Amino acid sequence: MDQLRVQRERDFSPHHILLGAAYTALEDSKEKRPGYFNYELACITFSALALEALGNAFGNKFIDRWGDFESASPIAKLRLVCQRFEITPNFERKPWSTALWLVKFRNKVAHAKPEFIKEERVLTRAEYDALRMEYPASKLEKQVSLENAEKAFACVHDIHIMLCERIPANKIAGLIADGWSSQAGVYQ
Repeated sequence: MDQLRVQRERDFSPHHILLGAAYTALEDSKEKRPGYFNYELACITFSALALEALGNAFGNKFIDRWGDFESASPIAKLRLVCQRFEITPNFERKPWSTALWLVKFRNKVAHAKPEFIKEERVLTRAEYDALRMEYPASKLEKQVSLENAEKAFACVHDIHIMLCERIPANKIAGLIADGWSSQAGVYQ
């Protein structure tokens, strides 16, 4: 039986799988598949995680001693990466304003706390009948929607493209898309 010497390489960058998970969840929520609220939540959460992973991927590759910034906030990391590529984020406008919101959302999910909810409203009988099977939503749940899921994914996608446009083609491997190489030869 022939034996092969196999060499495989991959420059793994987690922002690809996180954005992939966000995209899949977004598509499922657009289709209103059962449990679509959970897909919206997953899309927003994975987009937020991808945002930080994006900063780490570009920072690790293009900023000396990136490890010094490991404990910095995701926004601080993005600002350093943007500075390196001469991008001036305007946090008053999309996608940067959405990035601020995403980081706050991520922190609310990562450090989730219980919340007592009490509502009191005057409703017509028809209004009551229409919502009587719905539970009162928490502050976190009120942020979960298809609109916010679309906004979250678009934010990270747009920032990703913006960064990739600043990188020479010979240095973009592993950052714009995931990939690997493999070669095999007869082992002697």
